[in-house]
Amino acid sequence: MISDNLREEVAPDTEDIRAKILLVDDREENLIALQATLQPLGEDLVLARSGEDALRKLLRHDFAVILLDAQMPGMSGFEAAELMRSRERNRHTPIIFITAFSRDRANISQGYSVGAADYITKPFDPDILRSKVRVFVELYKRGQEINRQQRLLQQSALREAERLREQQVWELEQEHMRRLNQELEARVLERTAQLVEANEELEAFCYSVSHDLRAPLRAITSTSMILLEENQGKLEKDHVEHLLRQAHNSRRLATLIDDLLQLSRIGRRSIEKKVVNLSLLANEVTNDIAQRDWSSPPKVEIEPEMFAECDPGLMRLLFENLLDNAFKYSPAGGCIHVGCHRNGEVVYFVKDSGIGFDMKYVHKIFLPFERLVLESEFPGTGIGLANVQRIVKRHNGRIWAESELGSGSTISFTLNDSLVAVVDKAALL
Repeated sequence: MISDNLREEVAPDTEDIRAKILLVDDREENLIALQATLQPLGEDLVLARSGEDALRKLLRHDFAVILLDAQMPGMSGFEAAELMRSRERNRHTPIIFITAFSRDRANISQGYSVGAADYITKPFDPDILRSKVRVFVELYKRGQEINRQQRLLQQSALREAERLREQQVWELEQEHMRRLNQELEARVLERTAQLVEANEELEAFCYSVSHDLRAPLRAITSTSMILLEENQGKLEKDHVEHLLRQAHNSRRLATLIDDLLQLSRIGRRSIEKKVVNLSLLANEVTNDIAQRDWSSPPKVEIEPEMFAECDPGLMRLLFENLLDNAFKYSPAGGCIHVGCHRNGEVVYFVKDSGIGFDMKYVHKIFLPFERLVLESEFPGTGIGLANVQRIVKRHNGRIWAESELGSGSTISFTLNDSLVAVVDKAALL
């Protein structure tokens, strides 16, 4: 009897490299003989003991070759072969008939008519049978390998087609983005050109109006002062006050126009940078301001040897505005400190001990014409810090203010970082 292990069928596995061979015979001893003959091939041998059993096996497996007994009780081998060939999946599976009949023409003709690939009579030569089966197995494996290669090629072709499709989609998206960027850049350039032109026209208009207003204002001031001098002692007190107020307001308006002209020039002039000794520059500005009529000028401390790469003319104007404010708002006997400290970048500052301001108004500090004090208490035009901010921005820097009511203010700023050096500093804050 055949052992259970030999009878066991191998479950379908597409990764199994061994071919399956179907052995069909109703006699156990014949199956044992076939099995012993074909075992050296190392393939999976599946056993069937009738035509019906063989058809059931064909529903579950694909076979490289079928060895089929021609004469079996019930369904004969010829009938089983005819049914096998009627099924598309098994139409090309080679069948070798094995029979005890002599090789007469009738049996051979019947076998080939139902699709036999070969015809062997019993008793058979094991070597010949094994060789024939080996040929069919090799053909089957080659066919399977061809099918596998075709599947791989199809998968590769599908992947390549998908890659090409994704590439085309990506290229279309990139082209679309490129065109959008070009359109956006063109619009930005056009809009920038329009803004530059409008800004130039506005600055030119501001300069022209400011320049044209200065002449009549000088005439008003001069006329007022001439009337006062020529009619000294003849005019009533109210008339004198009116003329004095008229001359004062004319001078104030002229000062405002000068500041506007200065603001316009800062935006239009080119930057000429070089290494500047800021300590020396601040000293010169301080000496100029201190010459004015101050009842009790504040004490000014300037940190020595501060250097920066900047436009010297604009930097002088910056210190003139900052120190003028510091002098103006500092109390008698107060102190002004000009220095710098390093906090990842060099920060310059002008600190006073003046009246200070509420930080909730800090957003107004650098706006033109915005003032946090009364004109009667502290004369001014409200343009100075706007000029300072514009100068700092022209140097690609930052500027900010810190203050507390009654405790003074600190205006801090940075300059471009292309070259900033501090040499022999006395102290770091």
